[in-house]
Amino acid sequence: MKTTRPFLALMSLLTSLAVAGCGGGQRATVRGKVIFADGTPVTSAIVVFQPLDKEQKLSPRGYVEADGSFEMATAQLKDGAPLGRYKVAVVPAGNTWDPIPFDAKFADYATSGLEFEVKSGANEFPITLTKAAKGTVRKTFKD
Repeated sequence: MKTTRPFLALMSLLTSLAVAGCGGGQRATVRGKVIFADGTPVTSAIVVFQPLDKEQKLSPRGYVEADGSFEMATAQLKDGAPLGRYKVAVVPAGNTWDPIPFDAKFADYATSGLEFEVKSGANEFPITLTKAAKGTVRKTFKD
C-alpha cells in the first residue's frame, strides 16, 4: 500500500492546480456602495460585472445589502474579482422590484455608463444611480 500515498499526493496536487486554473487568474477584493444621488442606499440589488476581455469567462457578482454596500464574488462568497476591465449593471435581486426604483438604463451593460477596472489590492467602487421617473413600469432586465 506504499504506492497509494504518492498516487494520492499527485492526484491532490493535480486537482489543486486544475481548480486554480479555472479561477480566472489573480483576483482582488472589490467592494462598494450603491446609492441614489440624494445619498439614500439602493437595497435588494445585484451588481454584475461583465468582462471586457472576451477570454475572461467569469462574471463576478455582488449582492447589495440593506445599507447599499456590496462585495464582489466570482466562484465563492466574497472571493473578489479577476483583474481586468468590466462593464457594470445593477439588477434587482430576485426580480422583486415593481415598479423599478432607479432608472432602468442601469440594468443593462450597454446603457448603464458604468465601467470599472479591477487592479491588484483592494478596490472600492461607489455607484450612484438616478431614481426612476414616477410611473416607470417594470421591464425585463438583461444579464
